[in-house]
Amino acid sequence: MPPPASRPKRMRELVPQPSHTWFFALRPSTEDAAHIHAFAEELLASHGISGSRIEPERLHVTLELVGHDVNETVLDAACHAADMVHLLPIEARFDTACTFSAPGGPFVLMGSEGLNEVRNLRTSLGCALADEGFTPRRAYEPHMTLCYDRRKHVARAPIA
Repeated sequence: MPPPASRPKRMRELVPQPSHTWFFALRPSTEDAAHIHAFAEELLASHGISGSRIEPERLHVTLELVGHDVNETVLDAACHAADMVHLLPIEARFDTACTFSAPGGPFVLMGSEGLNEVRNLRTSLGCALADEGFTPRRAYEPHMTLCYDRRKHVARAPIA
């Protein structure tokens, strides 16, 4: 019996990384970002996480992706949609920390009722974007990434 034919090895097509990713997000004030960053230092140390930290000026809660390397027309449409959203200032309170099962092992802050206003804002923005022809993602879990560490996985843990 002849040996089985070997399968040709497929070369993965190299997909170029985008130069720019455009998205809507909430950013904490400078003071809150510094507080979150200091809190994160203690939190990460308590869980033995030493991966790549997010700097205070980059902390955010993503609301909706616009796209990668999009043109001016798409950006204008996204901004027009955002201009249609009018809400009072909102508050975001996190009550849980954990590692998401996603590439890079993001360690994040999450919240239950404390993020309902964020969820409502995201829904309003998603509806406005849909009116402009975008297709917002259906699933949404508001979170703030603090660090990336593939080596350490932390289950949901309550935080104060």
